[in-house]
Amino acid sequence: MDFEAIEDQDGVRCSWNVLPNTRIEATRCVVPVSALYTVLKDRPNVPPVMYEPVMCKAPCRAVLNPYCQIDVRGKLWICPFCLQRNQFPPHYRDIAAHNLPPELHQQYTTIEYTMARQSPVPPVFMFVVDTCLEEDELKALKDSLILALSLLPPNALVGLITYGTMVQLHELGYQECAKSYVFRGSKDYNVKQIQEMLGIGSGVRNQPGAAPQQQQHMAQQTYGAERFVQPVEQCEFTLTSILEQLQRDPWPVASDRRALRSTGAAMAVAVGVLETAFPNAGGRVMLFCGGPATQGPGMVVGPELKEPMRSHHDIEKESDRHYRKAVKFFEALAKRASNAGHAVDIFSGCLDQVGLAEMKSLVNWTGGHMVLTDSFVTAIFKQSFQRVFEKDEQDQLMMGFNAMIEVQTTKELKVCGLIGPGISAAKKTAIVSDTEIGIGGTSAWRLAAINPRTTVGMYFEVANQQSQALQPGSHALVQFATTYQHASGQYRMRVTTIA
Repeated sequence: MDFEAIEDQDGVRCSWNVLPNTRIEATRCVVPVSALYTVLKDRPNVPPVMYEPVMCKAPCRAVLNPYCQIDVRGKLWICPFCLQRNQFPPHYRDIAAHNLPPELHQQYTTIEYTMARQSPVPPVFMFVVDTCLEEDELKALKDSLILALSLLPPNALVGLITYGTMVQLHELGYQECAKSYVFRGSKDYNVKQIQEMLGIGSGVRNQPGAAPQQQQHMAQQTYGAERFVQPVEQCEFTLTSILEQLQRDPWPVASDRRALRSTGAAMAVAVGVLETAFPNAGGRVMLFCGGPATQGPGMVVGPELKEPMRSHHDIEKESDRHYRKAVKFFEALAKRASNAGHAVDIFSGCLDQVGLAEMKSLVNWTGGHMVLTDSFVTAIFKQSFQRVFEKDEQDQLMMGFNAMIEVQTTKELKVCGLIGPGISAAKKTAIVSDTEIGIGGTSAWRLAAINPRTTVGMYFEVANQQSQALQPGSHALVQFATTYQHASGQYRMRVTTIA
């Protein structure tokens, strides 16, 4: 068995390639039974197949794989996970020992299916830009954002929020002049308030300013948010003009004070708009911050310079008065974003601290990127930002959105949990172990964004008691099924089965 070849084929590396026979033996192992799984492992020689997967009956729902027993004459297959017999669908009627579909061949232990359903809307990108920056910093950031518009697919939806003392949501659908909705930076806005103030949400009716037909079609998909979030091909000129004319925050800053920065309020507006208008559709909130939040929700430090930034010691002792509140606020935002299927990326350009310790859950729970640089002028920021929009041979973005990973195991193993950039999908099945490692108590997890480098750790425990010890030579099976929205708008399912 060539482990490297298996890793190359399936993107799976196991901590143990031979399992302990019983639970008692497993407790003697210092390293737990686990696997590192690269969800979208790049496999250029194996293109996706253009049909739906064949699944076992509910509640099992395991996918047909090379380890299934098949009866060619009776057109039956036996699921190795629950041992139920299943009929092949009608379009498999020509199946024979010498004419098997790809998913039954040994080299297709990992296979990607293209599903029939399409996403109702293309990927959404919401830029959240800090304007409390020095002139040269702001200019470099504006240039990077204008360049990013040319890297996005023409049909991708894009929106812009700028913030300093106040938070401004720019209306891209109004082309006569620059128009924006202003929110107070010191206030925490909940979803209901955002819906009422902007006139968006599932209760939206005809919005003024759009043609009736186009309006009806767009409003059904975006719940009235088409004024703020538009396809790049339609709003590129408007958005470029707004960015070019963007000025530093006009609020005066005294020499003994920090600039008033409302990062928390801006993020609350961004997450609120996306979860209202694009629930369960792929999207990213991209935050560009040049310093710590100094007012409103998520505040990291006060506006007066005589108040120092919290240190490691303060965090450890929990003596900083802002830390707990800020962490709680950003964790609640991260949970909302992840549940709606949206990733959060943080790009920070600042020599001092910006409060990443408080904001880390936004990235960790949603599968976003975190880039910490000295300045937005540096090459490391510019190159890292452009790399987010890398494309494959088909000129599609190399990222998946709104993914769900489900795990199936045979009776010898139980699932303890996952360590990785996701949240629990609260799917409690018979294979879920009482022992929790990482995000446990479930056999399915949501990952708001994935790319070819996203790797998660899955942890298992051997369930066999002494009386049911594994026979030498027998196999335990694990199947990972990942459903995600491809950058092209198609839904795909990648299935990896290992023994």
